[in-house]
Amino acid sequence: MRVLITGGSGFLGQALCRDLLLQGHKVVIHSREPERQKRRQPDLNVEWVATLQDIHGDVDAVINLTGANLFTLPWTDKRKATLWRSRVDHTQALVDWMLQRPVRPQVFLSGSAVGIYGDAGDTTLNEQSPAGQDWAAELVQAWERAALQAETEGIRTVLLRTGLVLGEGGLLQPLLPLFRLGLGGSLGRGQFWYSWIHLDDWVAATVALLGTPTAQGPYNLTAPHPVRYAEFAQTLGKTLHRPVWLTPPQWALGLLLGQRAQLMLSSTRALPERLKAEGFHWQHETVAAALLAIVDA
Repeated sequence: MRVLITGGSGFLGQALCRDLLLQGHKVVIHSREPERQKRRQPDLNVEWVATLQDIHGDVDAVINLTGANLFTLPWTDKRKATLWRSRVDHTQALVDWMLQRPVRPQVFLSGSAVGIYGDAGDTTLNEQSPAGQDWAAELVQAWERAALQAETEGIRTVLLRTGLVLGEGGLLQPLLPLFRLGLGGSLGRGQFWYSWIHLDDWVAATVALLGTPTAQGPYNLTAPHPVRYAEFAQTLGKTLHRPVWLTPPQWALGLLLGQRAQLMLSSTRALPERLKAEGFHWQHETVAAALLAIVDA
């Protein structure tokens, strides 16, 4: 299978790309800086392209992982516009490109997020749960609507509602140095829920959905056991043999992060019911097992 990955040079894309190559697939990566990425990853036997128009020949599958980082900068109006363009507008352009192809891709896997459910407190969520009302939830809803236009045109479309991905990068990249120095802690009271998944399981689930002809619509890509953030922080400290004691109050985080605090402090207890129903097996079902595997790697 020839697979196009947009955003393939990122944290998730690199891991997915390597797995697909090991399985014998051909991979095309759409990147804003293909020459730079070639130099950074000379061992990747892939085709790099700067624009969709540079892709020649048929593509069997498209996996859309493009999206500007939600956490790095304050959510000013300008930043919000960038976040929207990088997800919604990019996905719309990608769907338009697929529909104009002489031979259309057979399957489209499009990035999404459990943030679509908003701040739901202790409510247990599944793929049928209603969407939230905050700006982040509205962003994800628009992102999914753009992707689902491919489905109306007969392309099998899967929405990858991804939780917080744990691995060498992503969420843990800024946290591990702090926790190793004994400076880690909870956020606010730490009672909000984190729906997480180990990177290896995210890749395995994505590949499984790619290869399952009946898979369509939204899937929560999370581990079966979400945890409250306080438990996550304590488990990470225990794994690293470091104390966990710093607990900045919620109001201080609000001042520091602005609207981004909605995302950091939202409680999302999303369960992967559809993956479970299809018999998916997680390598790392508990956060303790996942963090130990990462720290020991």
